[in-house]
Amino acid sequence: MLGKIDVVMWTKNGAATLPLVLKRLSESIPEESINNRIIVDDHSTDATRDIAESFGWRVIFNEGTGVSDGANTALKNVETDCFMSVEQDLLLTKDWWNKIPALLSDPKTAVASGVRFVAKPIGLRKLELQMAKKCLGEEKFLLSPQSAQQEVFTFGKTLDNTIYKTRVIRAVGGFPRTDSGAGVDTILIYKLQQAGFRWVVNPNVESLHLRGGLREALRHQYWYGTVVREVWGRLRKEFNVPLYSESNLLYRLLISPASGLLAAFKTKEPTVIYIYPLMRFYYIRGLLTTSRRV
Repeated sequence: MLGKIDVVMWTKNGAATLPLVLKRLSESIPEESINNRIIVDDHSTDATRDIAESFGWRVIFNEGTGVSDGANTALKNVETDCFMSVEQDLLLTKDWWNKIPALLSDPKTAVASGVRFVAKPIGLRKLELQMAKKCLGEEKFLLSPQSAQQEVFTFGKTLDNTIYKTRVIRAVGGFPRTDSGAGVDTILIYKLQQAGFRWVVNPNVESLHLRGGLREALRHQYWYGTVVREVWGRLRKEFNVPLYSESNLLYRLLISPASGLLAAFKTKEPTVIYIYPLMRFYYIRGLLTTSRRV
């Protein structure tokens, strides 16, 4: 039996989505299965902390800044053998509790999660669903075998609807510390593999990512492009993971109009024609911004 779990969340100015997220969580996870509800707040300037407390959550301050510090601050306060993390913009699917925790019954499985797709725009949602089909082997990748293997290995492994064995996460040193706060989940995947554990994803358990639309998604792509070098460096140095070259990424940008057209045909969604190239452009733009700084 799993027993009671602690539920943790790290927040930063999440007032816009938090009421809906916390309400759904209370509907999805049985009250008798929760030990503590802990929010680690990164000094929000909106009503995040007041909202959290009104839903009965204990609020503490992040001991550092960003996701990695917030996750480790939460980990210090976990009391149960297993704990769950949910992010402030994740609307948990109502069947999550019935399907995901049971995956931890395997002694080698240390982490388990479902998948999540954006709510809007519909074109971006369909793009994410299309990528999921490729990772599940339902369609072929138009990538090198090495690139395809990398995307399949990391598919669905995020921190936003996830349950962990506490002792294992502590044994591998907690959540990876990154200066940018990016790539915590990706680096953790490899740390677990190195220690002989698995992170299992059930692709049929779909939660909703409450992003603010295409503009916000493009901002996030740009931001990730600016910080991804840090993640690449860690993966190469610590785990000898071969990753994309910049020339490969630039090539994918050049062919993105054709790729977008093909994806639009497969998804039957015309807006994918321009959404896909835009997503690639903003990512590369962020990446090249950091190139000029070096």
